[in-house]
Amino acid sequence: MKLRLLVLPLFMLGLVVASAPSADKSDASKDALKALNEFIGQWKGNGEAKSGKSDIWKESAEWAGELKGAEPALKMKITGGKAFSEGTLKYLADKKKYQLTAKISDKKEQVFVGEIKAKKLILIHDDAETKDKTTIEMSTNNGGARFVYNVSVQKGGKGLSRATMQVGLVKEGAEFAGGKKAECIITGGLGTMAVSFNGKTYYVCCSGCRDEFNANPKKYVEEFEKANKK
Repeated sequence: MKLRLLVLPLFMLGLVVASAPSADKSDASKDALKALNEFIGQWKGNGEAKSGKSDIWKESAEWAGELKGAEPALKMKITGGKAFSEGTLKYLADKKKYQLTAKISDKKEQVFVGEIKAKKLILIHDDAETKDKTTIEMSTNNGGARFVYNVSVQKGGKGLSRATMQVGLVKEGAEFAGGKKAECIITGGLGTMAVSFNGKTYYVCCSGCRDEFNANPKKYVEEFEKANKK
């Protein structure tokens, strides 16, 4: 009888020890996903094809957090998008990598794996058949009021990776830093597309203004900064 009493506590102790790593992984996943809290919310904006025939579309997205349980995740649902319709973003604590399982337009799923670099979530999918490497870069700016993601493809895993689309979304109900909405650096209208110069982000209202800005960014930045100092 005494032997049985000793064995039982040891058995129960083994259960506690065995469950500890699982709890640790869940906590690590939650902490890693908190770094992307600004993704959570409802978004609306525009997408634009970056290769082939010019194409601009309206897109909306909803990100929601599911941080309870053993497998915390962020869920995304996209309406009107050209790349994805929905997906689940997790953090693989043992690999120290983020994993996005996304459903694409033909209802197939693709798995992207990556990490945060320079404040951007960079995820890559390697196609086993075609060897194509698809990269998604996701980030927020303007105090979490804007969400931008870019998609690029390296054909056959060789050569340069070429951009295929860029999507810029605005969070519903959010204001931009300083309580101001994004302003087109060319026309002064509502800015919906991000452009950059010398490491700083500005906005334009359409692809025409974007092309004009890219042709002479220094000119428009100087005029914009001068006007905003008044």
